[in-house]
Amino acid sequence: MESSSFLRPAVIVPIAAVVVIALGVVIGLITLGASKRRAAALRRWVHGAYALWTGGEDCGTWAQDRATASLASWYGATGPGHLWKVIAELKDGQTGNPAWDQVRALDLLRIGRAANFLDDDACWTEAGKIAVGLQRRYRSWDELAAQFEAGMLAWHRRSNVTDPNELGRVQRHLPTLTQSVWPAIPFDATLVGAD
Repeated sequence: MESSSFLRPAVIVPIAAVVVIALGVVIGLITLGASKRRAAALRRWVHGAYALWTGGEDCGTWAQDRATASLASWYGATGPGHLWKVIAELKDGQTGNPAWDQVRALDLLRIGRAANFLDDDACWTEAGKIAVGLQRRYRSWDELAAQFEAGMLAWHRRSNVTDPNELGRVQRHLPTLTQSVWPAIPFDATLVGAD
């Protein structure tokens, strides 16, 4: 067979089509893998942040009735609209301390998920926005923790909370966070990307 027979459109076009399709599949698989890694990194990072408040408990795993009652009792959030309003207030800076407000917003997203006020996509999309904002504002887990605790203590003072158990909440959680949780979660991890 002559080399010129390979240069005919009837031969080149199908070969080019196969190459383009194969390349698309490879790029798609790489993109999917990167997206899954970022999603897992986001979940770990958000857990590392709200664990300041919860000690590591994921309120997204609560029973629906517990989550619904807690949102209503603590924040007056009796449905999805109310929940989003509270989250927006926290994101905008309800108390003037972004660490305190926005870490609680992350926890509320998880509680809202358990209450079935939002789905997984909405929960993690909003959590990603908040987490990236916290990463930009603070340089490390330690800095985020210090600012979160300062906000919590100021909030407790304004609310006349004197219970040492409540006031020492962050300090009780720090040993576990610094030894077991945060070492596995780089503070500057890539959490979201243009997929």
